[in-house]
This record gives sequence, C-alpha cells and structure tokens, in this order.
Amino acid sequence: MELICSHEKCTGCQACRMACPKHCISMKEDDKGNIYPAVDQTLCIDCRRCQKVCPSLNPPVFSKQPLKVYAGWVKDKKARKYSTSGGISYVLSKHFLEKKDVFCGALWTNDGAVHKLSSDIADIKKYQGSKYSHSDVKDCYKEIREELKLGRHVLFTGTPCQVAALRKYLNKEYENLFTVDIICHGVPSRRILRDRIKDIEQEHGKKVVEMRFRDKQPDQLHTCCKYIFEDGTFVLHEYSKDFFSRSFVDNYALRENCFNCNYSRIQRVSDITMADFWGYQPKSLKFIKYELGVSIIIVNSEKGERLIDMVKDSIVYEERDYHECINRNMYKPQLKPDDYDLYWTDYERGNIPKSEIQRKYLTSPTPFLTTWKYEMRKFVNAFFPENFMNKVRAILKIIRKIR
Repeated sequence: MELICSHEKCTGCQACRMACPKHCISMKEDDKGNIYPAVDQTLCIDCRRCQKVCPSLNPPVFSKQPLKVYAGWVKDKKARKYSTSGGISYVLSKHFLEKKDVFCGALWTNDGAVHKLSSDIADIKKYQGSKYSHSDVKDCYKEIREELKLGRHVLFTGTPCQVAALRKYLNKEYENLFTVDIICHGVPSRRILRDRIKDIEQEHGKKVVEMRFRDKQPDQLHTCCKYIFEDGTFVLHEYSKDFFSRSFVDNYALRENCFNCNYSRIQRVSDITMADFWGYQPKSLKFIKYELGVSIIIVNSEKGERLIDMVKDSIVYEERDYHECINRNMYKPQLKPDDYDLYWTDYERGNIPKSEIQRKYLTSPTPFLTTWKYEMRKFVNAFFPENFMNKVRAILKIIRKIR
C-alpha cells in the first residue's frame, strides 16, 4: 500500500495510523507544514485496513436536519470571557470532569495543539479557547476505545473530520460516547504558525509558552492573537493584522482537502455542533450582551439533546433557526485563493519579508465597529417581537411607495 488516499482528500486524521496492525504508518510533515501518512513498505502486509478506516474514502453516516438549534452561553462570566465564543464546550467538559468521566479535547503544549484525555477537573482551563492549529490526536482514538469498553462515559470534541475518524476507527456505536464538533473554517499550516511564533520570540527575546488565538479584547467582535511568554508577560496582535491569523482567515494557510471539505454542510457527524453565532441579533433583553460571546448550538441526535439537558441549568439559551447564522462553513467549504500557489512560492523562498508577503496577498479588514444604527437595531430587536417588526417594515414600505 503506497498511497492510502490522495492529498486532496486526506484530512490528516491519523485513523489509518492507529488502525494499522503492523504499525507501519507514520505521519510526515510536507513542505507546507501539513501532515500526511507515510507507509513503510517493508512492513506493510497490504491488508488495506488503513483504507477501510479512512473516513475520506468511506464517508460516515451524517445526520439529517438539526433536531434543535440554540443560541447560548455559559452563565459563569469568567468562563465566558476566557472562552472563544459562548463557552458551551467549557460547560460540557466541566460536567464530565466533575463526574470523573472522561473528556478528550485539544490543549496547547510546547509542541503545539494536542488532543488529550482527562478525568481531572484541574485540567479544564487548559482546554478552553479555540486552537487554530492542526491538533495532533496522538493515540487518543485507541485510549477512548479502552475507556468505552470499561463502561466510562466519554465526551470527545474536535473538528468534524476528527469526529468522523474516531467513529470510523471504533467501527461501532457506543451508547457511552458523546461527540461534539465545531463548524471549522479549515485546518491551517503548522509551519506558518511555528514560524510566526519564532518571529515573535526573536522580536521580544522570550519564549512563547501559550497562545490565545482569539483573545476577547474587549468582546467576541473585537479579538486579538495573544502570545504569552514564559515569564508571564504577553503581547497582543490585532486579529485583523496578525500574519498567521490573516493567512488562516484568507485561506492561504489551509490544507488542500479543506477546499473540498465533505463536512461543510448542515448535516453533521456528531451529537452536537458548535461555533460562533455570526449574524446573531437578540430578540429579548436577556440576550442583549451577546457581544461578550454567543455560540450556535446545533443538536444533531438524541444524545445531543441529552447533553444539553445535562448542562441547561448552567447556560443561558434560546431556540433559534440555523439559517440566521451566516457562518459560511455550515453550507460550503472555503474557496481556494487564485494565487494560493504564488503565496507559497514566495513563502518557501524564505528571502521575502513577511511584511511584503502580507502586503502582497493578505487583506487587512477593518475591525468590527458599532454604529448608532447597529445599536438602535439591537435594542429594537430586544424590545419588540420579530413578527411585529416585520409588520412595521411592511407598512413603511407601503408608505414609501405611496409617496
């Protein structure tokens, strides 16, 4: 077996590596900093288990339409502030860890983002916040299978391709497994992130030990990339200007498979799907502070409904329609830039300043600014029901035509 699946399909999920009975598959990083499986032909017995477990070659079962859709956030103000959006992942993981069950999610280490299992509530803060990096799942699929066989309840959170990989690897449904996926923009290059961290370290003469990819300064609509040094100090770079963040958001840092992602759809592979609720407008005063962080919560299964029931006393939530969310990746993958290859040619040369690459390729959008019209609309939506305002708009439209 020389090639498991093409680069255009491979998500780097590592299910093939963990399924190989001869341990002849390793993950190798290419020039762009993306990992792909490499097969040791001297050990391979051509059993093709790697291909059988590959979710790109054998798509998993997707849900149908969502059972329920909510907007919400955790009641704990500190937890909400520290979380990237509404802190729903935090409150779910907290529930499992407090019960001494098993939680598996991504945390930041000196080697980058890594998936790890835990039953210790003391670890909870390590898991908070989005990690815009390809998380190394290590052997967590194997470890989860062992925990499930012991009868322990397990909550797994990750990208949809990681959830699909876990389900394919397990090859059966477990009543004690709960899965949560994110609406994913795409998986960025580990090389660009490493290089960015090195640049920050050289500029400040200190080692970066932690990252907050979207630190709320001061809220969900105004975020910064926060680089934290070993002495406890940190620097903030506007999300709209940071080289790594812009390369990620403008899609130059994404893997090839992200441009034809099979999971950018409303049908999902997990029990619950979460993300920032972009485009959200409050309909009651209870939700007027949504800029501090609001999540969309898409319930895809009966187990997903049970998850919400477990934590409903710890969150503020209301039922909404998923069509209200303008997150592109709920419906289709990101577009590959026309000059994607040119960006990488310039980047790999290594003799062109990052500032020049940024000026040449990357956009610099203005931060989200509130206006009096925006603030007025927010309060109107809070005080008046949506159907009432629709009638008002219809009447105003008729008046304008008469004039």
